[in-house]
Amino acid sequence: MINLLVVAVLLGSIPDLITGRNVALCIHNCAQCKRTFGPFFEGQRCAEWCIRIQGSTLPDCSELDSIADFLTKLE
Repeated sequence: MINLLVVAVLLGSIPDLITGRNVALCIHNCAQCKRTFGPFFEGQRCAEWCIRIQGSTLPDCSELDSIADFLTKLE
């Protein structure tokens, strides 16, 4: 009976672990883009977006469509 309870708890926490991993990866990718594009990339806004969407979409520095909202022009 205890083994069944442990399995149920572990299975219930897997989505949380995956979501947490995705958010961490998303934020890591934002940081990578910030290092790559410097002042032209809004890394803070990207990281906040990652948290808001729980890492369901990952920014990719080599895919303009995935980071276009965070790129800016310096004036």
